[in-house]
Amino acid sequence: MISTIRNALLMATTDISIISNNIANAGSTGYKRSEGNFLDSYAEEIPIPGLNVGFGVIHEEPRRHDHKQGALRVTNNSLDLAVNGGGMFVAVKPDDGEITFTRDGSFLLDSFGNLVTTDNRQLIGVSGNAIVIPPSKLDQAGRETLIDVISISNDGSIRATYGDGEIVETGIVALANFPNSAGLKPVGGSYFKATEKSGQAVIGTPTENNFGEIVQGHLEASNTNVANELTKLMVSQQAFTAASRLMQSAVESERKLIG
Repeated sequence: MISTIRNALLMATTDISIISNNIANAGSTGYKRSEGNFLDSYAEEIPIPGLNVGFGVIHEEPRRHDHKQGALRVTNNSLDLAVNGGGMFVAVKPDDGEITFTRDGSFLLDSFGNLVTTDNRQLIGVSGNAIVIPPSKLDQAGRETLIDVISISNDGSIRATYGDGEIVETGIVALANFPNSAGLKPVGGSYFKATEKSGQAVIGTPTENNFGEIVQGHLEASNTNVANELTKLMVSQQAFTAASRLMQSAVESERKLIG
């Protein structure tokens, strides 16, 4: 009895933690809300209705994520990108080569012209290499001319216009899809990594096959609905309170039996 109630307390605590994290990240760009995946726990390996002894519930890892698209908000920043439809940006850590995936399209240009995330991960193009947009180039007279405009089309094609009027194509943004996006593992900062449950990433070009389109000058907001999360939080808190009272009653009953 006590072990079952203990599981209920643990699950309520876990659910409160997940919901609180969703609420805390309601304003985070590209954040995908999480849900706890809870399973019934039985004494036997195969559940037999009416005969199995229940141990309550257990929490399955990894957390099940809701990858529904959030609203797109206008920023008018040429390096802010959003994905309208399926697909995630591919970002690589330059120091250890770790590959991660995200819907947060807040990009910057570093001093070398690499298109990077706010924490310096390099954005990968369909060629498999990091996207580089040279901040300057030499004109026909051999003089240095600076970049003037960066244009990114819906199919991910990047074109840089320089001070002398020349337009240079610098790459195509890659997107990644997964057989089961709910199986992706969150690694913090709106980043995810592939797992056995998610399957391997399928890399493709925006607007082709099942990939969405790139929208320049926009960012995708979190898909967290704060009102819904607050309602779920109250339910979880009530479940925790009820389990706590049951635990107290069970402990007092055992004390009476022992005494």
